[in-house]
Amino acid sequence: MPAVTTMARRLAGAVRRGPYGRWLSRLLDGDPSAERIALALLAVSSVLLTLLAIVAPDDCPPSALMLPLLVGGFVLHIRLQLLLLIPVGLGLIADWMLRAPIGVRTGSALMVVVAAMIGLLMSRHRSRLGLRGTRGDTMLLELAERTRDLGRLPERLLDWRFHRAISPVSGVFFAGDFLLTSQRPERDLLEVVLVDVSGKGSRAAARSMHLSGAFAILLGSVPPEAFLPRANDYLARSDWEDEFATAVHLALAPSTGRYRLFTAGHPPAGHYHRAHGGSWELRGESGPALGIFAGTHYPPAAGRLAHGDSLLLYSDGLVEVPGEDIDQGIGRLLEAATPLLRYGGPGDPAAELLRTVARNVADDRTVVVVRRLGAGS
Repeated sequence: MPAVTTMARRLAGAVRRGPYGRWLSRLLDGDPSAERIALALLAVSSVLLTLLAIVAPDDCPPSALMLPLLVGGFVLHIRLQLLLLIPVGLGLIADWMLRAPIGVRTGSALMVVVAAMIGLLMSRHRSRLGLRGTRGDTMLLELAERTRDLGRLPERLLDWRFHRAISPVSGVFFAGDFLLTSQRPERDLLEVVLVDVSGKGSRAAARSMHLSGAFAILLGSVPPEAFLPRANDYLARSDWEDEFATAVHLALAPSTGRYRLFTAGHPPAGHYHRAHGGSWELRGESGPALGIFAGTHYPPAAGRLAHGDSLLLYSDGLVEVPGEDIDQGIGRLLEAATPLLRYGGPGDPAAELLRTVARNVADDRTVVVVRRLGAGS
């Protein structure tokens, strides 16, 4: 079986590097000459399907003409798709006149018309991008994966452990929440930023990807105290009507456990003190959300994580429930997190919290857990 898989991969690679693979790549990138060849091939296939429907009416229905239309919706510009309608339309007429004994039924003709409409709708946005097929979808997935990589936390750092878990409301890659990290060992500094873009669904996800790139350039290039003010001014200049973002920014010194938290309209972080049986302290003197007022300053909340302590960052999807005060949601989250952090263990507390807290909330949910191991851990 591994030999067959290896052979299949080599064959696929050879096809991609060959003339057909290069032509297909040009076609999906919107090359006009490759599109004209594709149009000619689809027109020829329409003629062949028409002849087959006439010669073998029991084996090939006229509705088979929908196939070149659907393929054209993936690989052709709208203008060329309209040209493809000519041979397909002529094929339907020929089937109606020459196909014995039943010609073209109304249902078959309707299927071809619906296929033409679907093809045109599918390619409307792809044509604007200049891409064909699934190339645009591939680009979006790469952008989403890149956004996730920007928030990748170090697995181990001295006596620290870091956990993150993100659950988009749609259950896929795209979310209105995103994480960013920056590690500068020479300055004994690790920065983690959790941003929650207002709104839900694809619109929030698109703006999330836009802001993640801009904020990633900013993070690490300015002092921690300047990050949120610069991010706020950038978003305010973007002039997104009725749009904003909340954020919490952690600046941690791993060697000492000292940290600063900067918060912009975001729920307060939770500092778990393991000493004396364990207790929670909510941290974060929140300033206004990003993008509302230009020139805003965000005062820090300073603290220190002792051995055995943890810091919990989260988005409002875990604590906001319609008709319920947010303090109740925060209390429920901290209560669920207490046994996970008190006893430690090899598990992932962030993932466990997503499984147990606010599972049916129609909002993006993100959790970050920063743990400083205790003596003997």
